[in-house]
Amino acid sequence: RISDAIGNLTSLQKIDLPENDLKGSIPSEIGNLVNLTSFVVSFNEIIGNVPVGIAKLLNLELLHLHNN
Repeated sequence: RISDAIGNLTSLQKIDLPENDLKGSIPSEIGNLVNLTSFVVSFNEIIGNVPVGIAKLLNLELLHLHNN
């Protein structure tokens, strides 16, 4: 699972966790990661909708959510 506390890591630039058996949803706090350039969580068991806050991530260049 991706913890809600991830939103506190505001300097984080990359999340690269494909094939890590992650379960659950993407927390809305992901929208706090304004420096994020890459978010890859493909081939896990992520469920639910993509949080609307992800639209605030203006530096995001790579987003892979497939095969969940």
